[in-house]
Amino acid sequence: MRRFFLFIFTLFLVCIPTQSIYAADFSADYDVDYAISPTGTTIVTQKITLTNNETNYYPKQYSIIIDTQKIKNVIAYDSKGMINPTIEQKDGKTEIGLKFNDKVVGKGKTLAFELRYEHGDIAVKNGRIWEVNIPGIEDDPTIGTYTVNLRTPATFGTTMYMKPAPLSGRKWVKHQMTGGGISAAYGTSQEFTAQLTYDIENEKLTSADYEIALPPDTAFQKIVVKSIDPKPKSTRTDEDGNWLATFTLAGSQKITVSTVLGVTTYIKPRTDYKKITVVSTQYLQPQTYWESTDPVIKALAAKYKTPKDIYEYVVSTLNYSYDRMQKSFTRKGAKEALVNPADSICSEFTDLFIAVARAAGIPAREVVGYAYTTNVKLRPIASGALDILHAWPEYYDSTQKVWIPVDPTWKKTTKGIDYFDTLDFNHIAFAIHGVSSEYPYPAGSYKQGSIPKKNVSIAFSDVSQKIPENTIKTTITIPPEVTLGSAVTGEAIIQNTSGVAIDQLVINIQSEPFPFSVTKYEDNIPPYGVITIPINIQTSGIFSTQKGKITVSVNDEVSTFTYALRPMYWLIIPAVLAIIGLALLIWILSHRR
Repeated sequence: MRRFFLFIFTLFLVCIPTQSIYAADFSADYDVDYAISPTGTTIVTQKITLTNNETNYYPKQYSIIIDTQKIKNVIAYDSKGMINPTIEQKDGKTEIGLKFNDKVVGKGKTLAFELRYEHGDIAVKNGRIWEVNIPGIEDDPTIGTYTVNLRTPATFGTTMYMKPAPLSGRKWVKHQMTGGGISAAYGTSQEFTAQLTYDIENEKLTSADYEIALPPDTAFQKIVVKSIDPKPKSTRTDEDGNWLATFTLAGSQKITVSTVLGVTTYIKPRTDYKKITVVSTQYLQPQTYWESTDPVIKALAAKYKTPKDIYEYVVSTLNYSYDRMQKSFTRKGAKEALVNPADSICSEFTDLFIAVARAAGIPAREVVGYAYTTNVKLRPIASGALDILHAWPEYYDSTQKVWIPVDPTWKKTTKGIDYFDTLDFNHIAFAIHGVSSEYPYPAGSYKQGSIPKKNVSIAFSDVSQKIPENTIKTTITIPPEVTLGSAVTGEAIIQNTSGVAIDQLVINIQSEPFPFSVTKYEDNIPPYGVITIPINIQTSGIFSTQKGKITVSVNDEVSTFTYALRPMYWLIIPAVLAIIGLALLIWILSHRR
């Protein structure tokens, strides 16, 4: 995650007559170059020109405060030669002070100088992605022009995004720099390793099934379940695409489910992810926290009719409350967010977007998950019991047939970084709320006891994810022997025994010699997912002793199961034998007399 730095410029001025001094007595033009080496070290070169707006004042000193202590090798000079800088580092900041050699007096006169230093926080490699973050500036009227040039090495790889896009080449100008600075990423995908634990307790006296939500595949992330202990009874995919794993607990039993996941995130929708056609009515309904039929919400929807308009409205209306971030989580919902817009966190930004979007006829839903950040002031996350969660909305793009994630919270807190057109590599979905605004509960919500415990641990990985082969297990549950004239009943059980989802299964069941045929198509079978198909084959005949056969084809894998067919007279053989035996016994007894 990019770090955000605020440059604070201070001019110490000398006044020839004695009178008040104002910043407007001078204007400044900046030409700033960021040259990044293959190791990430950045040479920052600032060429600055100060122009006197009054006759009687001239600049004597200049200082800059940079929000990091990773600054070294500072060099400065003006037209008279080298300047010996003063450098003070404390409280995580670096202050550089310059006393000019040159004294330029007179209205319209200019003083040009250059400041150069190494910056260790502009470019950072996280996992497989290089992230470049250039600080923005305040919208100061004394700044005339402000241009930024960025140079990166070819070894950084593919430029995945630049926010905002440069006006030309690699140059940005003042109005772009006052909108939050520059954020860029290089690489095609990010890799994480996630360790998640779920504490489950059955408070009933009898056994019961409980579900947990595993992070699912989405258009922007791929999940590999490397391990899960204990193994679930089964998993299923709900209407929102969540992976819900079922565990059976005995009465009063407690268990901890431990998982290790590989997570790959993407900026653009995955090409191998199946397009989704949603039932719009499901995602336009009012829900708890999404009061889309409220008159105030409906009035907003009549004014803001596109996802981008709604996003910008939410950003401009709500203010983030850092005090609430430190307290226990309370979700207020869209309607309450408008009552007190200054007291908002990510849930209010998300809920208000969803409510207005649904009222405007735009399918929308919530994602709750993990978001990597190095600066919680700029990219805040809600914390509780040592685990971190973040919420952001999605809207459905009917043209692309994909859910598009956006983050209005972080645009607000970063003072303008674009999280609408492009998100980033650092959002991981744990649970999706669309059909319901509250269920399922995300990882990090399953805790027992009052002692704080960390149930979510995420780390970068610089190794590409190895996707294991799908493993399908097919089982038929039918009797081994069947009497002719009766029905063969049972189930075909198809299970994904691997840790990755299967995008599509084509299941075909055929029977011999008695007719039975089923063809079934299943999409997105989650890890350890189970599909059960009932079997009911009516047999006929009296004397046949051949075998029956059931063939199950699952994609390219074929399994065959056989059962013995017994003629109807087999049913009376035990009775006949019993009668013969009884008759023989009677005969023996009668002859002994």
